[in-house]
Amino acid sequence: MELKKLLLPVLISGFIVTGCSSIPKNLGGNSELVSTASYQQLYENPVQYKGQEVRIGGRVVNVINHENETLFEIAVQPLDKTARPDIDQPYQGRVMVKKAGFIDPLTLRNHLITVLGTVDNSVQGRVGKAQYKFIVLNMLGYQIWHIRENLIPVESWNYGFGPYWNDGWSAYPYPYPYVMDWGWYPAPDSFQIQKTIVK
Repeated sequence: MELKKLLLPVLISGFIVTGCSSIPKNLGGNSELVSTASYQQLYENPVQYKGQEVRIGGRVVNVINHENETLFEIAVQPLDKTARPDIDQPYQGRVMVKKAGFIDPLTLRNHLITVLGTVDNSVQGRVGKAQYKFIVLNMLGYQIWHIRENLIPVESWNYGFGPYWNDGWSAYPYPYPYVMDWGWYPAPDSFQIQKTIVK
């Protein structure tokens, strides 16, 4: 019970932050111009969306630094309404993002990210030893995300004899021959982990 009291303010503040979240300014772009096309639509017909602003997110799996630009590869996941990657959804494919100048690979590699960029073209590359067509984006802005884990109390139930069951011989807490029925009874406090994507 004490642990629940201690966690309650933290949980409430977490829900408030999540509930009031919006798309970060660096991913805003021109709201009238940002395309709502899905990754699958971009992949099937990149020429149709060439030059359009899009938001793509997921996990950075590779970073390549050239002399005057940085390329990084994203394993794409769907975005929620606040442009955060939905980590409970499967990966949809890969995109290659271009950014003029240098970005340290450690800043990006293996992080969750959302990118605002314009569709450039598609290029042939490899994922492992397999040939793969990458959609290429010119980056306008990006946001790196982190996973925060919250403990959420969960009321659960056990099946069996009740907590005050006795063997029929003891006089405490109930006199013989009292026996509490077999059935469902509240279990000790338990918790589940809720993952939230935050800046």
